[in-house]
Amino acid sequence: MQAPIVQTIELFAVGPDGEKVSWSSHLGPMCEAMIITRLTFDNGLQGIAGLTTYTEHEFDQTAFHSASLMAPFLLGKPLDAIAEIAADMAGRYVPLKNLSQSLFDIALHDAKAKSQGLPLYKMLGGAKDKVRAYASSPLLETVEDYIAYCHSMLEQGFNAIKIHPRCVFTEDMALVKALHAEFTGTAIGWSLDVDSNYNYDQALEMGKLLDECDWEFFEEPLPDSDLAGYRKLAAELRLDVIAGGNSMPHPQLIEYALELGCWDRSRFDVTSIGGYTGATRVMEATCKRGLKAEVQSWGYTLTQAANLHLMLAYDNCDYFEQAAPYEKYEVGAKQVFRPDPDGYIHPTELPGLGVELDWDALQPFIYQRRTFDLRDV
Repeated sequence: MQAPIVQTIELFAVGPDGEKVSWSSHLGPMCEAMIITRLTFDNGLQGIAGLTTYTEHEFDQTAFHSASLMAPFLLGKPLDAIAEIAADMAGRYVPLKNLSQSLFDIALHDAKAKSQGLPLYKMLGGAKDKVRAYASSPLLETVEDYIAYCHSMLEQGFNAIKIHPRCVFTEDMALVKALHAEFTGTAIGWSLDVDSNYNYDQALEMGKLLDECDWEFFEEPLPDSDLAGYRKLAAELRLDVIAGGNSMPHPQLIEYALELGCWDRSRFDVTSIGGYTGATRVMEATCKRGLKAEVQSWGYTLTQAANLHLMLAYDNCDYFEQAAPYEKYEVGAKQVFRPDPDGYIHPTELPGLGVELDWDALQPFIYQRRTFDLRDV
């Protein structure tokens, strides 16, 4: 039987009106946009995907336009040629093609899993059916605010927390010490993300403090490109040192850094690494070295879903990163992801990504849209 082909591609840029947050005192409030695609095949099958963008001042236009430039190359392509489509997209001269390639690759995988009546993680291998969540904090003002936030997250079922501090070294040191004093004796999986705001000596001093406090991992103490610094730092510290995962979104670069011993875990987002085609390559390289993967999932529900299914397909992912408070990220989603009483996130068990969209709820926030149709070519 002939495989269905892509007949229509719809693109939407969505700018919800939720509270704007940040994750460093060096940054302003973030305008977090949803860039969504909906693929419709000639047999009526549909596949969706969404990535989250983060910009100051106004909602992003660049990822939407990248997807608009890539979309015509997918029209008429068959669903059983995902690998070939991925290779074709990778060779196109499209700015930010790692984002547009990811968006369409995820949508194609969503449609393929739906055609098989399977949740996507089961189509990819299905190593487990739940993953522990950590609450990923926004930037807060005072030590007392962070302490109150952590108590609130524990009350909501989380038993692991990532702190996004103010990214001012002396203030951050005081915060970690205060959290350690407040929560000593409480079983919490702690991690710290400083958004590449330290020099090497500061990163080493903070890392030693985190080791003393028995934290689990230290994220982005240096720019991701500082491989020499990371290699030295990872060798000095007991806790896992990892990259931010945003500025080097290429499987080969991540594989190279892991080979050099720069990072103790791989760190990336399915929505920027080339979708599942790129993500599975990184996961295989990570597993080959016996390492864990710290997969990003900050963002709106479709972004969370894409990363969740990858985590569940493999057995080396400890955590689901949930931006918390999380209500603003659930806009327009009929199914959402929240921790159970034991702190775990579960898939919905619907086929594909397992998320349906309430288009009526999203409509007021759509600030760009385009449609590409094979019948118009």
